Amino acid sequence: MHDTITVGIPVLAILFGILFNQRGLDRLEAMFDRLEKRMETMQSDFSRFYQILGEHSGKIEMMQKKS
Repeated sequence: MHDTITVGIPVLAILFGILFNQRGLDRLEAMFDRLEKRMETMQSDFSRFYQILGEHSGKIEMMQKKS
């Protein structure tokens, strides 16, 4: 009985730690997925911003040449 308690408690603690750690990893992966989606959104916004900026730069240069 003493041996069962001596070995059983640490084994249960290890198994509980593994389970708890797995849940933490799942949450961390979910957080990285959200960050990845935000970065993709920002990338598309920046792409559009630079496209508009290029159009405006061309128009500004054209106006400067006219005056």
